[in-house]
Amino acid sequence: MHFKLTEEIIDLSTAKNWELAKREWSFDLAYYSDELLTCLCGHYPIKNICVIVNVTNKMSTEVGNCCIKKFLGIDDGDKIFTSIKKLKEDITKSMSAEVIDYVYKKNGISDFEHTFYIDTYRKRNLSVKQLDVKKRINEKFLKFTSYETNSQFSKINLILSWAQNNPNFDTDFVLSIRKSCEKNGRLTEKQVTAIDNIIKKFGIGK
Repeated sequence: MHFKLTEEIIDLSTAKNWELAKREWSFDLAYYSDELLTCLCGHYPIKNICVIVNVTNKMSTEVGNCCIKKFLGIDDGDKIFTSIKKLKEDITKSMSAEVIDYVYKKNGISDFEHTFYIDTYRKRNLSVKQLDVKKRINEKFLKFTSYETNSQFSKINLILSWAQNNPNFDTDFVLSIRKSCEKNGRLTEKQVTAIDNIIKKFGIGK
């Protein structure tokens, strides 16, 4: 499994030496899947998925959280998955400060929601209204880190990666959809259909 992972990562990297290639990759985002998925190394099943991006060629790929820590030394996903687990068990609990900042920087929550959460996440006694706002933000975070939302991101990134080798393709529309997904946490049915039609029309990923 270790060999398969290093082989896959090297194939996606600029450098063709493992020690150099693994330095090209950085953490992008994390999501939890209720469906059982397969890691890039071939391990099955996994539910905690990290998306990593190559800083030299902008390629992206998905790796299980255990492998990304063990072989790439990236542990950014740990606190995110801890918060996901905590909130799935009790939606009134709090994310950590690092996770609040993470989802804010990813445009998963608004300026107001970020400020509100930072001001209240350590407080034990909230008013009914404050608790409702907190629960809404927590639900937004869970949706943002869901398989559904991130499978949509994966399709968008697949098209954009393909477009790097197809300069005649206008990426403005796809970039606008990605921005919409980042803002709203998911795509509309029409946007999903549009993305699927682009992939089908150009045979992307085949």
